[in-house]
Amino acid sequence: MKRILVAVDGSDTSLKAARMASDVALRFGAKLTLVHVVPKLLLPPDVYGLTIAEVEKEHRAYADALLEKAVKALEEPGLDVSTTVLYGSPAEAIAEEAAAIDVGMVVVGSRGYGAVARMFLGSVSDRLVHISSKPVLVVR
Repeated sequence: MKRILVAVDGSDTSLKAARMASDVALRFGAKLTLVHVVPKLLLPPDVYGLTIAEVEKEHRAYADALLEKAVKALEEPGLDVSTTVLYGSPAEAIAEEAAAIDVGMVVVGSRGYGAVARMFLGSVSDRLVHISSKPVLVVR
């Protein structure tokens, strides 16, 4: 296993999933890639009083900060961690990233939160299990 992909959204469950994935990565000498998906806008940007570029900039800044916090929470000697921001529908974006040849498995929390994740109530992990070409570990 060369790389483990972990979806993080800042929820306790996703951080628990990241910690479990880091244990697996250390045991098997795998790299860890933390990903956060910036979903498509549910409402037009003018509803927010912003331009599309401003909304995208805010989403990217949030994603970068969230990933940085997750990396700091996982500081382990010998752990090789990278981060990636994906865009689109969460389950589909994660499955597409996981299709890379060097990804051995995907780890995801059973439930997340956030503006969009609240709507899914665990359906991202459920959908990912069904569409991913790689094994998916769902952490509760």
